[in-house]
Amino acid sequence: MTTDPHAPFTARTTHGAVRGTRTDGTAGVFAGIPFAAPPVGPLRLRPPQPPTPWEGVREATAFPAGPAQRGADGPGGWETSEDCLYLNVWTPDVDGRRPVLVWIYGGGFELGTASPPLTDGGALSRLTGAVVVAPNYRVGALGWLTPAGPDAERWADSANLGLQDQTAALRWISDNIGAFGGDPDNVTIAGHSAGAFSIGALLARPAARGTFHKAILHSGSIGRVYPADLSASLTEELLAEVGAKDLDELSSAPLDRILDAQHTLIDQDFGVRNLPGGRAWGLVLDGTVLTEDPAEAIAAGAAAGVPLLIGADRDEFRTFQYLFNSEFYRHPADEQALLAEMESAGVEHPRELLAAYRAQLPSPTTPDSPRRSELSDLRTLFLSDAVYRRRVTRLARVQTAAGGTAYTYLFAAEPLGPQYGAFHGCERFYAFDQLAALRIDTPEQRAVRDALTGAWSAFLADGDPGWPAYDEERADSTRLIGGAVPFVEEPPAEVARRWPLTP
Repeated sequence: MTTDPHAPFTARTTHGAVRGTRTDGTAGVFAGIPFAAPPVGPLRLRPPQPPTPWEGVREATAFPAGPAQRGADGPGGWETSEDCLYLNVWTPDVDGRRPVLVWIYGGGFELGTASPPLTDGGALSRLTGAVVVAPNYRVGALGWLTPAGPDAERWADSANLGLQDQTAALRWISDNIGAFGGDPDNVTIAGHSAGAFSIGALLARPAARGTFHKAILHSGSIGRVYPADLSASLTEELLAEVGAKDLDELSSAPLDRILDAQHTLIDQDFGVRNLPGGRAWGLVLDGTVLTEDPAEAIAAGAAAGVPLLIGADRDEFRTFQYLFNSEFYRHPADEQALLAEMESAGVEHPRELLAAYRAQLPSPTTPDSPRRSELSDLRTLFLSDAVYRRRVTRLARVQTAAGGTAYTYLFAAEPLGPQYGAFHGCERFYAFDQLAALRIDTPEQRAVRDALTGAWSAFLADGDPGWPAYDEERADSTRLIGGAVPFVEEPPAEVARRWPLTP
């Protein structure tokens, strides 16, 4: 007798039974399972609370809305709501004990959803054989403001709410994933961009300890954590912009007013917001929820027992240079402006580094008369290193120095061609098997997909992606996926000599 591929199937959680939908034989999806109470009304701006148990069988057949945000309502967008603390589970079968991959979406801490079209856990589950879980978490000011104002003390535990949402989801997964065919003793957290930076903080957070056993970080690691005073000033400006005298009033202010205000207060340029002194919503070293800088905690051994797989895209900032409106990417006014920005990021000899970057350009011009487009390309090279690629190596060094294990890779495939290169986010076309949608479903591109997801799958199984662990003493410790050679040196020697990587 053949199983109806669309017949519902059930699982029992600690809060009640849920009914999902089969999508292919025994494989299926459970969509919209609550892992916390709706963060609305008096629970807005409060830490996640347990969901209310239910009687009978709850339908888990409709994907939940993403968290409240601006920018998700255009072509290819998604529904949003403050009532967002749900997760989706894609499983090959509810029986068995398979590796579990928990996907934490990116989006600059302002955007994102755990549901399609942004997150296709079904494809990831099929390619890796794992049970894939994707939880929502709050974004923007509702997820990442730092308590400030006259009543800040009463809201001290409301910092890093997005991180607290992620931790609550991990606790739920640890308690319940066995009912969905997953192994609670083999959970890997994985994420892209803001999701990966969140993982960097989860590695250092005692409240999350024991809920996962390995981590995959792509286009994010450690280093994007804002100081409490800077973030508190951002909250104070938000209060003024919304017209709320304190956090009590903000907790009941109209949602649209908060969403309109939150975007106008942060640095619009993606480079500026990710460099020292930048202002944006995101992880905050608040002292209550996040009590230690992740780099310092990992250096002290907080993640020594958690194998890490850390990757970046070769041309990360091409996304912001070419694919986004110029609002998100500032073209340097002149070479001196670019040199000053490099110096602010800690480059001691920016002219030497700029010369190294200039040598990488296809048709370099003389330093005396650089074209405006050349300056943009040079800034793109610099920011790709400063914000993403160098941080991969830094995390690997910190982890290994503390007695842990780390594997590194650099993604170099070009799904949209050489003009866009291996841009920020392009790896998701492969991880979520979107090659046919891009009309690039060729043997060469499928080989890249299989190399990436094959490495992830092997790492999910036993913590080894199939190549040697990072070793600072070896020049070619970083696996190149989608490139002409199997291993590369990261940072490249010509950059590392002019911009040494400090611990």
